[in-house]
Amino acid sequence: MLKHRLQIAEYVFLLASIIGWGVAVWTGRLIYAAVPVTMTLLLSLLNRWRLEQQMKRRLTAAMHQLQRQLVEESHTLNTQQLEDAIASLKTDLLNYLSQIESPDLQSSALKIVQYKGRLTNLEESFNSVVQYLNTASLPSRVERLEDAIASATAEIARIYRQLPDTKQTRREALERELPTRQPTEVPVLNPPNSTPPPPEAIDVEEPQELSLPAPTWSFLQSLTGHSDWVHALAISPDGQILVSGSFDKTINLWHLPTGELMHTLAQHAKGVLCLAISSDGQLLASGSFDETIRLWRLDTGELIYTLKGHKNSVRAIAITPDNQTLISGSVDETIKLWRLDTGELLGNLTKTAGQVAAIALSSDGQTLASGGNDGMISLRLLDTTNGEIKPSPAITLTGNLSSICSLAMTPDGEILAAGCSDGTIKLWQLGTLEPLHVLQGHSAPVMSVIFGLDAPTLLSGSADGTIKIWHLETGQELGLLADDSAASVMAVAISPNGQLIVSGGADSMIKIWQQD
Repeated sequence: MLKHRLQIAEYVFLLASIIGWGVAVWTGRLIYAAVPVTMTLLLSLLNRWRLEQQMKRRLTAAMHQLQRQLVEESHTLNTQQLEDAIASLKTDLLNYLSQIESPDLQSSALKIVQYKGRLTNLEESFNSVVQYLNTASLPSRVERLEDAIASATAEIARIYRQLPDTKQTRREALERELPTRQPTEVPVLNPPNSTPPPPEAIDVEEPQELSLPAPTWSFLQSLTGHSDWVHALAISPDGQILVSGSFDKTINLWHLPTGELMHTLAQHAKGVLCLAISSDGQLLASGSFDETIRLWRLDTGELIYTLKGHKNSVRAIAITPDNQTLISGSVDETIKLWRLDTGELLGNLTKTAGQVAAIALSSDGQTLASGGNDGMISLRLLDTTNGEIKPSPAITLTGNLSSICSLAMTPDGEILAAGCSDGTIKLWQLGTLEPLHVLQGHSAPVMSVIFGLDAPTLLSGSADGTIKIWHLETGQELGLLADDSAASVMAVAISPNGQLIVSGGADSMIKIWQQD
């Protein structure tokens, strides 16, 4: 708003300068031209300085993002080199192992068994180092690897010095065994000069072309009650209550089967950005531009707690399956943990998460994904034993230069989907951290992604005003939901029975589709 006022003022004084010169020539007084000209020059310099500062900030942000990705790629490359070195050492261990496998006297065989046991322990140690490399930071990886290599080298040298002359032992054993070895009878499968029975006929089905039935959806109804963008949606586990959060600072609770408005919650000071419902359907959590999280009773709309601790807008929240902990992500680059029954702040899961725009929690509460404006996705394994969350070091998925707008995870925690600002949807296999597909079809940022409940499908809502349905295994587009308004879709939800799709958009409307 300020930059527009400065530009308007510059144009006004430029016009005043022209008029002033005319008046100065007419009256012979230079003051009528000097004052507006001076103000025009000052405003021009101010606007140029403001534009230069804006360009510097954008360039600094872009360089910071690129630097973070370069560091992550460098760590990945170093990790691969270290794993290759460990693989080479394991190959050497197998060579040593093959040298000591020889028949010998009972005492020598016992010693060799002991040596093999030691080598097995060494191999297990190397495996633990490989697992450690996937989680630890680079300096600690190098230190741990150096210690493991030094220990393994000393152990191998000691075992090699104690080995007997295996070649001589093997030769003597063979000489003792050959004279007494009896010929081995070879079983005859078919009598001589007999014809083997013909094979049974096997019916081979011709391969069929993959055909995916496209689900059909029909528009059911629109819900009106908000006066600004609907940015967040959530549906209760029993499918009876639909919750919508809007930039108009309110949260509406709807009876989903009928579309009737039940409650309006208006305690937030600014727009509502995210919603989450506990798995038992008792509590509702909401995050807002006002930097707070509020906890409500879902059935009555009663406010229970207001959680304060973030220093910027709260963009994403999730509740653990045991209903003990709430996880929140904010633009202040932190992810915080809260005790759900008391509202107590338990601490920061991380203080260097970047500007968090979305988080996704697996159904077992063991895997957390977060992403934001820097385009990077961080994965953390959460240990929830004894009612406490203990995170492991983060694993970063890189290679994405656009911002992350939304995240979703399959119920089994195997596949992660990320909706990006460039209109694409990227899928990863979390077990191997390998990319699966890049779904292209939207022409604007993908603001919401959710997985289907009874089929391998993904739903995506975009600022281009459409909702698309995708097949996960093939990346094929199965369906398209749109209406005449073409307003940006900001949030998408699906009912627990998979029969209703709900969307909220920039036109302040909530739209409901029903599967035919």
